[in-house]
Amino acid sequence: MLEAQHETFMTARYALYYAPDPGSALWRFGSRWLGRCAESAGEAPGPAIAENESASIASLTAAPRRYGFHATLKPPFRLARGAHLAELVRALERFCARQVAIRLPPLAVSELDGCLALLPQVKDPRVEALAASCLSGLDRFRAPPTAAELERRREARLSAREDSLLRRWGYPYVMDRFRFHFSLSGNLHEVPADAAAALRESATAAVAAIAGEPVALDSICIFEEPAPGADFRVVHRARFGHRGRLVYVVGPSGAGKDSLLEWMRKRLAGDSGVRLARRTITRPASAGGEDHVAATDAQFDAALARGEFALHWRANGHRYGIGRDIEQWLAAGQTVVMNGSREHLSVARAKFPQLEAVHVVASPEVLRSRLIRRGREPAQEAAHRLARNAALADAVRSAALVLANDGPVEVAGARLAAFVAGSNIPP
Repeated sequence: MLEAQHETFMTARYALYYAPDPGSALWRFGSRWLGRCAESAGEAPGPAIAENESASIASLTAAPRRYGFHATLKPPFRLARGAHLAELVRALERFCARQVAIRLPPLAVSELDGCLALLPQVKDPRVEALAASCLSGLDRFRAPPTAAELERRREARLSAREDSLLRRWGYPYVMDRFRFHFSLSGNLHEVPADAAAALRESATAAVAAIAGEPVALDSICIFEEPAPGADFRVVHRARFGHRGRLVYVVGPSGAGKDSLLEWMRKRLAGDSGVRLARRTITRPASAGGEDHVAATDAQFDAALARGEFALHWRANGHRYGIGRDIEQWLAAGQTVVMNGSREHLSVARAKFPQLEAVHVVASPEVLRSRLIRRGREPAQEAAHRLARNAALADAVRSAALVLANDGPVEVAGARLAAFVAGSNIPP
């Protein structure tokens, strides 16, 4: 028994990869493209392409096929002496429990170091930080590479920096050399140009067919290579503790938050996976503005005592509450959009680390005009709100999106909807 365990220690390798959820369109694409599903450890039907292309694709995707469809976070390694897979699983679960799901930017087929790959169209520093944290935070489980492994890596003519990373982390393309990507082919340098172009066209067409589905980096998988040269397979998937997105829309009085959110609400598809939170406000329903649950101070206090609010705050002489149903929506991986408060932003972010602030702004002239036109506040209160806006101007420096809303609501509305959907934001 001890000899068998020692043999596994010497031969098996593990890697920490991001693999899309097995039910997602991206996973189905990747498995079909490579012809193998690393989750079920079985063959997958090939992509829907012309028959004369299938043999070529099968040949050119042989290199990444063995590894399964994935994006690397911590490259393959043998377990350190004395370490066990069960311990790695527990450590990864603890690591992932602290992580926040990241909605990936749109993906595009590109060339990376001579290979075809699927890359985000823009870099997200949160992804790079996650990879660096995963690499270093779980490095105690990694056995150092052998001299033969080091020499094999150095055949790629590494730079001095890459060689330094190889010696420290066992792999040269990490930290500042890291590129988040899904490999789609082997090296195409020796492949005829027309064959490489056809491969890229086929991949681009297949990816375009699934472009409408948002992709969330919300788990990390342990892939295992049970023996040298064997196919890698998923042996464990650890999901992040904070999965859904909380889009926290803030802005000064008169910036048009209510109008923007109402514009978006009317255009949301029922299966969009997006929820718009409804606020409870100590303001009569007849006062105008957003569609809210009206409450007296006594009713608000009673709801607060019953623990019905996930978030609550005071502003402009009113009290605001967000129901705890947003916690269930977020736990289910959905995107929640809420009308928030700049003053309460730090408290909200402490409770929901996945919070992404959207700061809606408008010029002082537009703000003043809108406040007067809506007639919801006496002149003195409107002046107070304008003064308060200036005082809170620096409260949202960390906003993920600053949204100018001086013009037609559909212009800013389209940008907000694209941000919520994880799509390219129109100019």
